[in-house]
Amino acid sequence: MSDTASELHSMVQSIVDELEAAVAGTLYWDGSGYLVIDDMDDWKERQYAKKARKFLDEHPVSELDNDCYETYKEWQEDEIGTADDVDEPDEVSLSEYIEKQGLGDTRFEVDSSKQLMGGKTLFTYGGPNIWVHDDRVCGYWGSENVEMCLDSDTCSAMMSYFEELWDVISG
Repeated sequence: MSDTASELHSMVQSIVDELEAAVAGTLYWDGSGYLVIDDMDDWKERQYAKKARKFLDEHPVSELDNDCYETYKEWQEDEIGTADDVDEPDEVSLSEYIEKQGLGDTRFEVDSSKQLMGGKTLFTYGGPNIWVHDDRVCGYWGSENVEMCLDSDTCSAMMSYFEELWDVISG
């Protein structure tokens, strides 16, 4: 597999994973990127462990003020809290994800009686081009192409998303 094909495959897979996570309620935004979090408690514990390691690196045990704190852990918890104090990232719905990621070019497939049959929206353009359809994600880059199917729950959610848009547009 060429580097281009491998990168395209990775990008399409990432979009599929994020769409499916948005539908499952496990897609989050932390201010710098999307996160798929299946177990929020575990995620908070790992984030807290990072904060605790940083605190330990910045505050050696020798700095402990024994007049104020009996143990280092007590001092640490007073300064950075516990895992329960870690802020949860913002959950992202499917429509929020599409509106943030998509480029606004949405196309509809309609039958002769103007009934919606499907849709697709453009996510990336110019290298690669990636379209999210109601049932799959398709990526094109030069002579390379990748197509991945969405799970049935995501297909239903995508069709509902396109139906809502179509209702607004077709009035």
